[in-house]
Amino acid sequence: MGMAENDILELLIETYYYRRKPIYVTNEDIYEFFVENKEKISRKDFLCIKKYYLEHLKAHRSVFSKLEKWYSEPFEEITVSLRDGAITKKSYPRRYKEFKDALKLKRYSPKTVKIYLGALAGANNWCFRTKNRLIDDVNYSAIYDFFLYMTNEKKASVSSIRVHRFAISLYFRQILGREIDLSCVEGLRDSKHLPVVLSRDEIRRVLDSINNLKHRTMLALMYSSGLRLAELVSLKVRDIGLQDLTIRVREGKGRKDRITIFSEKIRDDVGRFMAGKGHDEYLFQSPMKDASGKHCGLSGRTVEKVFENALKRSGIGRKATPHDLRHSFATHLLENGISIRHIQQLLGHKNITTTTIYTKVYNPLLKGIRSPL
Repeated sequence: MGMAENDILELLIETYYYRRKPIYVTNEDIYEFFVENKEKISRKDFLCIKKYYLEHLKAHRSVFSKLEKWYSEPFEEITVSLRDGAITKKSYPRRYKEFKDALKLKRYSPKTVKIYLGALAGANNWCFRTKNRLIDDVNYSAIYDFFLYMTNEKKASVSSIRVHRFAISLYFRQILGREIDLSCVEGLRDSKHLPVVLSRDEIRRVLDSINNLKHRTMLALMYSSGLRLAELVSLKVRDIGLQDLTIRVREGKGRKDRITIFSEKIRDDVGRFMAGKGHDEYLFQSPMKDASGKHCGLSGRTVEKVFENALKRSGIGRKATPHDLRHSFATHLLENGISIRHIQQLLGHKNITTTTIYTKVYNPLLKGIRSPL
């Protein structure tokens, strides 16, 4: 059976291209792939992938027997532990669907909707597991215990706690029609961390470590334009201005459009991925196709994997993420003498105070100071 016979199988192979051969894709890889693409994978797709491994590659994967249970029961109602194969039932808030619809009516992006739904479901699962009741029926004491658990046991970040607080507050206020006391998690003070900025030489080494033109162009475009990961994978041919080296970012963070730039050095490479594609097709495509037969865009996780492996091969020895290419873009522009206002516009920051964080990374006054040692 060839890979081309199933788009999901082809996507699996491309996602873990860095394993070099499909036979080296592990149980954990396959499980992660199914979790991230669960809404797209049908039982037919699952059976195709399973058959490919068992019959074509002659490779047994224990994860398939666990994933089999996902297709005999509603997918979203169970979770499977890779370690022990145990099946754990989940419960959802009574008016979970209404909450989902309310978020969509507020015109939140699909990613934001997913984050808030996940936060509410996570809080509900904790209440169900520890208090034996849905979040709809809990009081202040239970909510206090939940946030105490997040802080002390999960070691959740302040931003994560804020997301959970907002999701719970919105569910109670707008869906259940009553207020719940969340004063225990108001006024949280976040740690002030400077962004990770790669030097120009480090970025060159990362890009030089990539042989695949598509993957190298993706990361080069992120760095040279300051795109967020979600903005990169959403780019379509119509958004690229090859002549004037501009990119139109449509509905970026906060659903705002903006114009940014990219480097002339990658003009020809970007042009190659535009060639032969329709105006409304994705610049960087996935093997997967939608119902109309058009290729979908790449997943953000694919880009993250490309970056992770390029970082390892480069030998830099630093921890970084694709988003740090955006930080590097802003800092390097500042070093080139570009005004903070122009950088704000290119990045799409609503408030200039967000942009001024880069002045702390690059401070020209510190450049002339020598240590007394």
